[in-house]
Amino acid sequence: IFATGHMVWLAIEAEAILAEQGISAEIINIHTIKPLDAEAILKSVDKTGCAVSAEEHQIAGGLGESIASLLTRNSPKPLEIIGVDDSFGESGKPVELLAKYGLSVENIVESAKKAIARKNA
Repeated sequence: IFATGHMVWLAIEAEAILAEQGISAEIINIHTIKPLDAEAILKSVDKTGCAVSAEEHQIAGGLGESIASLLTRNSPKPLEIIGVDDSFGESGKPVELLAKYGLSVENIVESAKKAIARKNA
């Protein structure tokens, strides 16, 4: 699970749920898109065979797309992307906004399972 910002903590919570279900996950805090830590990403994905990107930003032009581009060029593997899908930001309580845009622990867990299923297909 590659995460940025607040999503790192949610990824840690998701990792605990996945572990209870017998699924081992690796979490890497990717704090910048440029420069993108290509070496860490490729090393992790080569080990796990799939990935989830979780960010509290727009998907377009974000972390997930940067990782997708890197994987396409170097090591094509299943990738699920969690982020804001082409919506304008709004005001509200952070927990409510994260839930509204699908940026939750549950979404990370389900995305990890989807990536694993695609890897094993």
